[in-house]
Amino acid sequence: MSKLKSSAQVGKSAWYSLAILTLIYVCHSVDRSVMSIVIEPIKAEFGLSDGQIGVLTGLAYALLYAAAGIPIGYLIDRTNRRNLLAGLVTIWSACTAMCGLTQNYWQLLFARLAVGATEAGGAPTALSMIGDLFPERLRATAVSIFWTSTAIGTAVSFGIGGYVAVNYGWRATFFIAGLPGLFLAGLLMFTMREPDRGTMDMNKTTADTFKFSADNLTTESSKPEPAPSLRSTLGFIIVTPALRNIFIAASFKSCVLSGVLVWSVSYFIRVHGLPIERAGVLVGLSIAIFGGIGSLLGGVAGDRAYKTGGVAAQPLVPFVTSLLTAGMVVLLALASNFYVAIAAFAGFEIFSRMYSAPTYAFLISSIPSNMRGVSISALQVGSNLIGYGLGPFIVGGISDQIDSPDSIRFGILALSIISVWVSFHFLLAARRAKEQTLSDNLVNSAPLI
Repeated sequence: MSKLKSSAQVGKSAWYSLAILTLIYVCHSVDRSVMSIVIEPIKAEFGLSDGQIGVLTGLAYALLYAAAGIPIGYLIDRTNRRNLLAGLVTIWSACTAMCGLTQNYWQLLFARLAVGATEAGGAPTALSMIGDLFPERLRATAVSIFWTSTAIGTAVSFGIGGYVAVNYGWRATFFIAGLPGLFLAGLLMFTMREPDRGTMDMNKTTADTFKFSADNLTTESSKPEPAPSLRSTLGFIIVTPALRNIFIAASFKSCVLSGVLVWSVSYFIRVHGLPIERAGVLVGLSIAIFGGIGSLLGGVAGDRAYKTGGVAAQPLVPFVTSLLTAGMVVLLALASNFYVAIAAFAGFEIFSRMYSAPTYAFLISSIPSNMRGVSISALQVGSNLIGYGLGPFIVGGISDQIDSPDSIRFGILALSIISVWVSFHFLLAARRAKEQTLSDNLVNSAPLI
């Protein structure tokens, strides 16, 4: 069967594999965001400042995530991705459970560093496999289904985590969060096969994707090329204007997402007087419902943009939704009415999560299969180091400086400026991609339908 024919077919095994990968990333999101629901009891027990909490919830995780991201991406392009992911899931799940055994701030900090280091391979490994399971015309939809895992996982953390924290303590919350990943690691290992690299790229080689000269990047063979050097892959991203802008936009977009997410429960507790359990359930349900809707809408919009304007049109979706996100952040930060705040948070969840599917679909389709591990890992490093490292810290730092009962409002408000800024980088990515398409230097994609 030719690559052209196979790329048009999506079997049941592909959808099953997508389901397993999505469930694994649900666990990833639970383990990642569970810290947010127990901020207040941890702060009280260890006597921490908001700035220290910002480091614990964001920067500590992001530093090791960044350090491990590129090396893991290097392995993704060269090893069996299924086996690699199964090992990573096992380790990060165990490390999450270990957070519940810590006795002071430094022990908890080091435990979170371990979680960050191993979770660095979660999304890049899964997205690399998704790129080899689905063709361009369905990638935004497939990626959007995968990214609903963040909404579901975060919702589980806030919803169930709030109940467990109130009734059994914050330590039990970490124990429960770490268990499901161990089961899914076994399911992945024994029921899913490693997809063949490049089978959904319709004979597209590295040279066809972008005309970039570097060591080991071109071949006339229809077989998958050996993975190029790390220097060549990173150089490919740097010299490509569309990819540069996507990396900047997605990295700072995460700053907005993480800043609001990490402090959302504390916001409703401090500003609107909700008890921790009610705040956790409220935020969790909002993320599950509206965040999930936003993720799926992003996939629909991304594939529609592909049909009308090809791969180059996909960044226009996050351009528009990032502007709408900024409006929701302003409304949330300034809301004096509880119901207005809830509506603003729901709108934020919808619009902020619509960026991921078209962004990653664009990235996957613009990069050859033998470079996706490093490329997606590099984007994840930027998103976590800048986004999850900086976002919560900005909110916490501004809150500390103002030092008033509702000072957290001003920290959240600052994120709206970042959201407006990143929207224009998404626009630039679309424009540069279109220019490259017109000059025959962008993706040699499938015929538009």
